[in-house]
Amino acid sequence: MKSLIYAALLLVPGFCHADTFIMKDGAKLDGEVTGETDDALLVKTKYGSLTINRSDVQERQPEAAAVQPAAAQPPTAPEAAASTAPAAQVHAALPAPEQPPLKLTFTTILPSTSTRLLVYSENGVAIATETFDAAGAPAGIEGAIKDGTYTEYYDTGALKTVKTMANGKTSGTLKAYYPSGKVQIEAYYLAGAKDGPFNYYADDGKPLMEATYKNDRLNGWKKEFDAGGLIKSETYYIDDHVAEPPKAQTAPEPAKEQESLVTVKTMSLARGERFAFQLNGKYIGKAHLDKDFNIISQEGKIPDGAIKVYSKEGKLSKEFVFEKSVLKLLRVYEEGGPLKAEYSFKEDKAIKK
Repeated sequence: MKSLIYAALLLVPGFCHADTFIMKDGAKLDGEVTGETDDALLVKTKYGSLTINRSDVQERQPEAAAVQPAAAQPPTAPEAAASTAPAAQVHAALPAPEQPPLKLTFTTILPSTSTRLLVYSENGVAIATETFDAAGAPAGIEGAIKDGTYTEYYDTGALKTVKTMANGKTSGTLKAYYPSGKVQIEAYYLAGAKDGPFNYYADDGKPLMEATYKNDRLNGWKKEFDAGGLIKSETYYIDDHVAEPPKAQTAPEPAKEQESLVTVKTMSLARGERFAFQLNGKYIGKAHLDKDFNIISQEGKIPDGAIKVYSKEGKLSKEFVFEKSVLKLLRVYEEGGPLKAEYSFKEDKAIKK
């Protein structure tokens, strides 16, 4: 019956001053609440009153005033005039012209025998001048040297020098070239001072001088070469002063294997040989090897070192080397003669060296 009432109400046009009720069964009805209890609502509809349970209501939407669309206003005179005006012609924005790549160069000028000038330029315009005295020490800078890589060229246009400036100082690798294009000087600088290897080459690529600098001072070997590239002099320096070269340290001799006091008893078996190890006549362990010297089994606590095995005639036949009670090396000798073979072990398998 309630469903029939919902259906009838859904067919009725909405009216003013009514709430909207969304029921849990999907029905929707409009009406004015005229009474309420804890469990029910008395709703007055256009066709009479209806009691509905609160538990059947999913949502109650209060009355909302209808919003009327605003009346369209006639266009103002300027707008009407604008609508009849011809469309303005639109021009596409032109891209900004590309900036030419930054070109940093420098030129060396010798105004006198006691002064050397380096003139730095950006795209052909001088930006700074660096002055050096006769000894090559910096004497001053006018202008500002931009950070970057600078190049110097011969009058022929061939590359002469490449260096990097940072904070007004030469930093990193500097390379100078002969007009032929071969490297003449290769040096490393740090904050304007030679700091690292300094190499000077002949036009044929052979070395003329090799040195090492630290904070613009010779530190280490300075080597000079003849025209054939052979060393003709070697001098050791500490802070620009000739000094005694460090003595060459001799390599330590390899540690000798400690010869053990352990004795061995050998027993031939069908699957190879078994070696029982004794110390002061007491059994301490054994090793069982097959005919290819692979380890079948080993046990016991055997001291580190080399254990020699002798034949009945007293001739050396084998030599075991143990480390932490594990067989690490086996040497097999000719009967009383030279070494015949040597084996190491990996996962108990003998590996011939």
